[in-house]
Amino acid sequence: MPLSRRQFIKVGSASAGVAALGSGLTTDWWSLQAHELPDPQTDGQKVVATFCELCFWKCGVLAHVRDGRVTKIVGNPKHPLSNGRLCPRGTGGMGALYDPDRLKKPMLRVSKRGEDKFEEVSWDAALDETASRMERLRARYGAEALALFTHGYGGSWFTQLVKAWGTPNVVAPSYAQCRGPRETAFELTFGQGVGSPEAIDIRNARCLTLLGSHLGENMHNTQVQELADAIGAGAQLVVVDPRYSIAASKARYWLPIKPGTDIALLLAWMNVIVSEKRYDSDYLAANAIGLAELEQHVADKTPEWAHPITGLDPGLIRETARFIAAFRPASLIHPGRHVTWYGDDTQRVRCIAILAALLGSWGRRGGYLVPSSMGLRKYPPADTGRSMAESADRPTPEHYPMANELLASGICDATVSAAPYGVKGWMVYGTNLMQSLPNPKQTADAPQMQSSSSTCSSRLTCFQQRSSGGPTSSCRNRPISSGMTTCGRQATKRRSSRFASRPWSRCTNRSRVGGSQRSSQTGSASPRSSRGRIRWRTSAGAWKARATTQRQRCATAS
Repeated sequence: MPLSRRQFIKVGSASAGVAALGSGLTTDWWSLQAHELPDPQTDGQKVVATFCELCFWKCGVLAHVRDGRVTKIVGNPKHPLSNGRLCPRGTGGMGALYDPDRLKKPMLRVSKRGEDKFEEVSWDAALDETASRMERLRARYGAEALALFTHGYGGSWFTQLVKAWGTPNVVAPSYAQCRGPRETAFELTFGQGVGSPEAIDIRNARCLTLLGSHLGENMHNTQVQELADAIGAGAQLVVVDPRYSIAASKARYWLPIKPGTDIALLLAWMNVIVSEKRYDSDYLAANAIGLAELEQHVADKTPEWAHPITGLDPGLIRETARFIAAFRPASLIHPGRHVTWYGDDTQRVRCIAILAALLGSWGRRGGYLVPSSMGLRKYPPADTGRSMAESADRPTPEHYPMANELLASGICDATVSAAPYGVKGWMVYGTNLMQSLPNPKQTADAPQMQSSSSTCSSRLTCFQQRSSGGPTSSCRNRPISSGMTTCGRQATKRRSSRFASRPWSRCTNRSRVGGSQRSSQTGSASPRSSRGRIRWRTSAGAWKARATTQRQRCATAS
């Protein structure tokens, strides 16, 4: 009987089905059946709770230990930052712990500077020598002649040490390199900074705007997890970045802006939001003043004005401004972390803060959380019979008078120039000054760098004694060039009371009145400095917004 085409297809299909079924039974069901993973045998005899110090995030870690040796580290599910997960840097932390080149004992230089010849010494010898030199320095010049350059959690212990010993000169180079302009900008606008890690509610944001912030590529563990949760819940992304980043690949809008022109874009966004009344009017009416002045300032900062500056199409600028405003108050403009970019950084972040106020996102769910902390008693300084000296970080009062932390570059300047007094010794912890201070040649020529160090611990904590003076080479305050006019110096907070009785080059002269901060204006007016801004202050435990319009004063007092 001849086999028809239809019969052939039936027989062929049945045979193929039997063959396929047989292959599934004899294998793993075509990879549908889970493979058994071999046990890596890394669970320890005990688990020690600790935290990771490979960045400032300080994620919680569970370290498995067997026979006195760490076998693996995992995230602590009970820790509020790591939530049981670690970034690749934290997961690879054992590589640093057991690196064969890791220093484990103090090293003493036994050759001339630059020859890199060291020999191991005992901890007792290193500590005794360091303490002896510190005491000789204090007896001859005073405790304030010592400066500590520090970074990282471990530096807090050295900070306690030298403050109790009697010096105010404790500086972190990372302040000016990383978040300093941001904290100053938010203090000028809201009366307080955003903290570290940033107190922002990414998980509940309905729209997140990133300006040069590479979430998903950096190691900010909590925020990356919250970003994933937010996207999973339907949150929208607006990414402003010349580079097509991972975050940009997941964004509703990607704005490939010309580098250095963020202020123009932010002003154009404010122009659209203010002119079209898309701001939170009830929120501003209850908490802010100065909206009319702000409206006047941004009246000519249209998307068409920003187009040749930013390279972005005016229609795209207008569309994204409306998009961002549509999700208020759960529309979060990320404040950024490493914000020291072009010299106009404080003004750029002030634009972000003002935009956040227009959206009503400060103190709101899905926006900025109001930072809070528990106050702790300061460690008392050593009883030397006299009060602690003022810091030497700003030899002249006009050096960033509104900075809210000490300036590492200023300590280097004071070391070289011996003004207002000589800094004779440096202690360095967890930071590479040749890479982190802004004038490498000056740092290399500083007397401390010319002399040999007496001791180095496993974290290269060095104490170096000054031997001679040197020429002055103070830092240069770069003028701020941007769409938002300014006085030519970064707006930073006046920190020390010593400025109260001295004439100084004024950007804003702030005096304390009734526990709050009030602005006063002195000096001659600058034609470039008129602008509106929203200003917030905290009083009696409650935050209150103020908006003021100022003409910044740039004349140097005689």
